Formats: sequence, C-alpha cells, structure tokens
Amino acid sequence: MEQHTPRHRPTGQYAAADPRRAAIIDAALALFAKAGYLNSSLAKIAAEAGTSATVITHHFGSKQRLLMAVLEAREERTVRTFGRLGPGSGDGAGGESSGDDVRALFREVLALAAYNLTQPGLIELYTRLSAEAGDPAHPAHAYFAERYERVAHSLAAALQRAADAGQLKSGTDPQDIAREILAVSDGLQVQWAIAEGRLDFVGLYRAHLDRLTQALTADGKGLGEPTEAERLP
Repeated sequence: MEQHTPRHRPTGQYAAADPRRAAIIDAALALFAKAGYLNSSLAKIAAEAGTSATVITHHFGSKQRLLMAVLEAREERTVRTFGRLGPGSGDGAGGESSGDDVRALFREVLALAAYNLTQPGLIELYTRLSAEAGDPAHPAHAYFAERYERVAHSLAAALQRAADAGQLKSGTDPQDIAREILAVSDGLQVQWAIAEGRLDFVGLYRAHLDRLTQALTADGKGLGEPTEAERLP
C-alpha cells in the first residue's frame, strides 16, 4: 500500500469521487502547465502525485487519456462556476446565458476571464497545449479544434440574438466578431503567460470589448463600470 503524500491537493467534485485519481489529475495539470504535455512523462507526473506510473496507467490507461481527463476536469470546474457560460478556454470566452443583451454577454466573458486568473496553471496549460496541438498528430489536436468551433459558434449565436433584438448595427457579422474576440483573448493570454502574470489581462480585454461594444451597438454606448465579478483576482 502506498505511503506517498501527494504534492497537489485534489479539488472539486471529482476529488470527492476518487481522491487518488484526483491527485493524479491535479499533478498532471500542474506539470503540463509548467513543462508542456510533450515534456511531461508519466514518471514525473507520478512523482508529483506521490504515486507510481503503474498506478497512473491503472487509472487512466495512457498518458493521452490522462491528458483528456485533465481537460475534462478543467471544463467541469468552469461549468460549475459559470454554468452555460463555460467552458471557454483558459480563453475567457463562452456562452449562451446572456439572452439578447450583448453587454451582459461581454460582462460574463470578462467575469470568466477574471476567474481564470485565479487558476494561473490552467492558463499556462492552455497556452502551451494550444501551441503544441497545432500538430495534427498531437493527442489534444481534435479537442482544441472542436473547442474553438464550439466557443466561436456559441459567441456568434449570442451576438446574433443581440442583432435580432436590434441591439447591433446593421451589417454586423456575428461570426467575424466572435473570431475577433477569441483572437484577442488568446493573444492576451499568451502575453500574460510570458509576462508571468504582470500583464493586466482583464483590464486590456475589457478595454477591447468596451471599444467593440461602442462600435457595434446601435446606441453606441460602452460596457459601463466594471462588475464585482470582473475584479475577482
């Protein structure tokens, strides 16, 4: 029977279900974020989790399946916190919970971005993995391809509802705007990770969305004062 003490404390619903499995997921998340998936061996993950590579294989079958478990655990956490707004990414973009109110949608997007900053390892994980996953042979390639399409579609659908309600100027293309929001979010995310958290990610993201709101909306008004959720970090 193992006597090791995990270096990472399991958190969330999945921790209660299986503490050892949760400890492995948390250790893998931290190591993937620090070194990337390709540079993280099962032996290193096992050392972080206070267990053995054999135990990891028993629980997950392979490193690839462990990676998918890490990504799924991350999404579960976001959904529990933000409901249908998540999962977005470590990207600070999501959902379908804002009705036809474009300003409410953007405020929720910002609140999710602020929440993600409280879990910097997740942002670093997504930054590294999304770059690695550009290779079609990478085990997370399909996940990220599907994720970008899902999030872009979700944002575009919310923007289309706002357009149908008369909130947006005529000629606004929801698909183009959704892709722009994702591009700005991911670009700032990379810069935030490189700056080791010294970049005002939420402030810069909010400034962009505020300018976008003024440019797109029929009344030309911005987002207004930041909400408490945006100040979460």
